[in-house]
Amino acid sequence: MRILVAVAELAPFVTTGGLGTAVAGLSGALADRGHDVTVAIPGYELLGLEGADRQWHELDAEAPRVVAFRDDAAFGRAGVYGAEPGSGYEDNWWRYLRFTEAVSSLSHRYDLVHLHDAHVAAAAVTSPTPAVLTIHNASYQLGAPLADAVDVLGPSFSGHDPAEALEWWLGANYLKGGIVTSRRVTTVSPTHARELTVEATSFGIGEVLRNLEHPIVGILNGIDAVSWDPRTDPTLPARFSARSPQRRAANRRALFELTGLSDGVVFGNVGRMSHQKGLSLVEYYIEGLVDEGFRLVLVGNGEIDWMVDEWVERHPGAVAHFPYSERLARLVSAGADAYLMPSEFEPSGIGQLYSMRYGCPPVVYATGGLADSVVDVDDDPQRGNGLVFRVFNAEEFTKTVRRAMRYRRDIPALWKTLQVRGMSADWSWDARAAEYEAVFEDALG
Repeated sequence: MRILVAVAELAPFVTTGGLGTAVAGLSGALADRGHDVTVAIPGYELLGLEGADRQWHELDAEAPRVVAFRDDAAFGRAGVYGAEPGSGYEDNWWRYLRFTEAVSSLSHRYDLVHLHDAHVAAAAVTSPTPAVLTIHNASYQLGAPLADAVDVLGPSFSGHDPAEALEWWLGANYLKGGIVTSRRVTTVSPTHARELTVEATSFGIGEVLRNLEHPIVGILNGIDAVSWDPRTDPTLPARFSARSPQRRAANRRALFELTGLSDGVVFGNVGRMSHQKGLSLVEYYIEGLVDEGFRLVLVGNGEIDWMVDEWVERHPGAVAHFPYSERLARLVSAGADAYLMPSEFEPSGIGQLYSMRYGCPPVVYATGGLADSVVDVDDDPQRGNGLVFRVFNAEEFTKTVRRAMRYRRDIPALWKTLQVRGMSADWSWDARAAEYEAVFEDALG
């Protein structure tokens, strides 16, 4: 199958979060399975493209093929979405619609176009090629004045009326336009697919999704199981496997030496320090938890850095905070006792997959992909691979953390079982790619 993938970012060329990593993993897996895959991204200034403006340029990549559309008026500026991380250009609605028009024009060479998120969703409105849309972040829908958006998007070769498809409360909504004109719509976990059809958790698009002829399909994200393999990872002080989990202890010692934490049950977290990630729940009972042996290593930055750094100041032997580095992220997964991921909402989540791959049972809130990948050991002793709380508040969170500490200290055989189950599961993109193939074939009918 000839597949054109369109997305705003792609690892390792340009990435600000999980979107670029996820699309790179899926596209690579599809190429490995024999498909002719091309990934199209905007020609951001940071790519250093040389040559003609308003043209496609091939980047240095093996498989899949990667092309970037140079458009100096739209993308010849600092940053990705804005000049600074976390900022956004006021004309992003115009920038990404210009890129969308280029994707639509290129798509006729392919059997199917796979669109990711609102930045490129409107290509389904005009493309002559059948489209599948995957929603990673439904909270970001991209809007514009309707007449202006229709003018920038250009003529439709799909049979859809752009004004009708994009119209949303008298303006244009790119995500909505992609949803109603794509052959199939997917999102990044089965539970999140259900959440997006419920008003309270749909970011306003629940009714649109409920009225689709073909219901939205949830497919959990995967990980690069070749690169992220504790048996071969060159960054680890000690390599280990599900057959030799005891070797993991050397990584635990290395993590304590690096962080300077005193002995206890160490929880790790890698990602944005944000309210959405649920980390604020730690604040309510941190003093009592620290007295009981709770230790915490956080890697990453975000809007609640101030709170996290206050924890470090108040409890220097119990909490450590570092900026992101992949080497440290791997050591946290390989050395922490448990992985803390209490996100209030998490469409798919990847941290919990890395942690289980590296023998670090997760503690999560039952939402999105966390609910689909982590099974509470008390709810299902035969399949349990972590611990889950189901009411999002500090009391339930703290009870679950204490339960994890108790199991880790007092029932080592149970903890080893959780580790081995997580390490033995197939979290690879290859398994996920097979599910996407079924959606693609269904879309082409």
